[in-house]
Parts: sequence; structure tokens; C-alpha cells
Amino acid sequence: MTSKGLYIHIPFCLVKCGYCSFFSIECQNKDKNSQEFIPDEYINAVLNEVLFYKRLYKIGAWSTVYIGGGTPSLMTSFQIEKLCSSLLKEQPQNVKEFTIEVNPESVSKEKLFAAANSGVTRLSMGIQSLNQNALNAAGRHCGAKKAEEALDIVKKEWKGELSLDAIAGLPSESKQEFEDSLKRILNFAPDHISLYSLMIEENTPLEDSILKKEIAYDEDFSDSLWIFGRDILEKEGFEQYEISNFARNKKIGIHNSSYWKQEDYIGCGSGATGTVYNFAGGFTRGIRWTNTKNIKTYIDFWNGAEGKELLETDFKNKEEDFYEFLEKKIPADFEFLNARTLEFEYLMMSLRTTEGADSGEYKKRFSSVEPWSGSLESRLKENSVWNDFLKKGMAGLHANSEGNLLYSLKKEGLLFLNSVLVGF
Repeated sequence: MTSKGLYIHIPFCLVKCGYCSFFSIECQNKDKNSQEFIPDEYINAVLNEVLFYKRLYKIGAWSTVYIGGGTPSLMTSFQIEKLCSSLLKEQPQNVKEFTIEVNPESVSKEKLFAAANSGVTRLSMGIQSLNQNALNAAGRHCGAKKAEEALDIVKKEWKGELSLDAIAGLPSESKQEFEDSLKRILNFAPDHISLYSLMIEENTPLEDSILKKEIAYDEDFSDSLWIFGRDILEKEGFEQYEISNFARNKKIGIHNSSYWKQEDYIGCGSGATGTVYNFAGGFTRGIRWTNTKNIKTYIDFWNGAEGKELLETDFKNKEEDFYEFLEKKIPADFEFLNARTLEFEYLMMSLRTTEGADSGEYKKRFSSVEPWSGSLESRLKENSVWNDFLKKGMAGLHANSEGNLLYSLKKEGLLFLNSVLVGF
């Protein structure tokens, strides 16, 4: 039996924010009297898919669980408890971390109790800003007043870890207004902050407004605000451990860190992505899947006869056979990852973190990739930007407790990660 991370996608929102490009749909039922926005059959379909992958990969326990969206807090208290308790059923050991994303407009004392009562240990809440003008300009549907009310509820009722999101560079926000907003967010004592610089995503209402010059946007100013925000967080005792993530008292996001370390994770739910790397056992390729974004197709499959047939199939650990079988059966796109692709992804993901790339892990995983044959030193020596950063003190290397060399970008180097990656 093995343990793996689990990601659950809840792709429902009340209203899609103007800057968001993530997969989600607006709820069809917006009757606030009923408070039932997510169909029960979707929750049932997710649990069936989870059970399938648990059997397929002989997973004895989930090391971490992350329920994201969309807006998972649109689930009713009953749905939260049903989903979370079912995921931990027969769990022989405690999860290292169990996170659920919540949005301010759908937070309640009852939902927080349901989450805590069914094993959730960490909340992640998107605040973005407490400046109403900036929220309006960006097309954020949840207002500043509602966000502060939700933060008050969380502060009084939630006993677990708390992560809050903030965005630097929102339109119509001055440096002073950004500082005031970030410091008000910090007043609610989060353990963790995800601070993002606003990205103008293609085919979003915000991009359309900027292209039409209805909203002014300055990318350089946005980036400078992010650096200003980083410095504020460091003064408040937060340590940067990844490009956009900061933790106080070492309370890093364990589940998301598994992505940057290339650890296996199962993705369930419409639009969810999962990856199994197959570094052990002599395999030279990993597998990644992204589930259908057609929610009806997803529900009908996992609650129907085809899904039940899969649940009863015995693959007998025949990797080469069942991957081909899955491609034909499951409504998802499958991608097979060769060693060269995985090698580049390792550099791309590990160099996002302040810990950096591990020479020992690199040798163990990528000794078959020529011409470097597992030598991280040789790989990085070919990168002129990396060498330049070393000379300027924007990158460095040090040994870990196992004696392996860690190659990492320092905080100023992290600002130019893309320049390093282009060099690969």
C-alpha cells in the first residue's frame, strides 16, 4: 500500500471574477433561500472517482488532501461533511494536511464546524484586497465589507491553520491603498500568505477592459507593488519559500509543495489534473490526466454503468495495459511524460522554491537523460543566465542534511526565474 496526495476540484462559483481564467462555471441555482448550489450527484461522482484511483494505485492513505475550485465553500454543511469524512474513511494514519478553499461570501460558522468535524486542518481563503475600488475595477464579485465579515467569523470560529490570498497591482489601487489593505489582512493573523502579482489572463473580462482602455493597467507598477508587499511580509515575520508563497512559523503549504517536488498526486473532479511520475520501478515515463470539463459527462460517467464497471475491474498491476485501457474509457485527456520532459519540469518547479533543486534527487531520477547523465552541476553550467546570477549573488548552492548540493535562486533571482528557464 502507498500514500499519495489528493486534489479535489469543485468547479462551481456564484459569479466568475473578471480576472479569473481557472476552470469554473456559474451555479445554475442561485436561489439564496435554498443554499444548495452544487448537485449531490457531483459529490457522489467525485467519491466514485476517488475510490477508483485508490484501488488502481493501491493507495492505503492520503498524505495530503486539497479541495479547490471554483468555490468549495458553496457546498452545504452536509455536503462538506459527507465529502471530507468519506475521503478519510478507513484512513490508517492522520493526513499531514487537509485544506479546503473557501470564499468570503459563502463562509459560515456551520460550514467551518462541518469542515473541522470531518478532518479539515487548514483553510485557504481568497481575499485579494480589502480596497473596494480595486475589487470593482478587477471585477471581483465579493466586496471588501463581506470579506472582512468573513474574516471575523474565521477568527472567532476556526482553530486550524489559515492561509489568505492577496493580489498586488489591482487596477485603481495606489501604493498606499495596497499597503493599507495588506496590513489589514495581516491583522487577522494568518499562518500563510499567497501573494500574487496580477496577471492579465487571455480571454477574461479584465483583459478585454484593459485592451479597450476602459481600465488603466501598468505592469511595471504591479510588479513593484509585489516586491513592496514581499518586503512587508518579511518584516511581519513571514518567510518566502516559493515565488508567491510565504509562511510564518514554518507553516508552509504541504500539499502544494508536493507539486514543486514532483510527488504523485491524484486529481479528481471535473477539470482536475493528476500526475503519477513512476520514478520507482524502472519506468521511464509518467502519466498525467486532465478530466473532462463537461460536468454532465463527468457525473454521468462516474455515477453510471461505465464508472461502476471500472470500479470492479482488476488490472493486476499491468501498467502498460491499463493506461491504454483508461485512455479509451475515462472522459479525460491523458499525457505520457518521458524522462526528458520530467527533467525539465523538475528544474522548472524546484527552482520556484527557495530550497531549490536537489543534486541527489536529480541524479536518482534523471541519470538516463543525456548528455548530463544525472549531473545537475553539468546541466546548470550550460545555462548562461544561471552562471550570471551566481556571479551576481542572485543564485547559490549549499548542502542539505544528506550531503546533497541544493542549487537555488535567492529572492532577487526568483524575480527572474523565467529568464533562467529560457536558458534550458
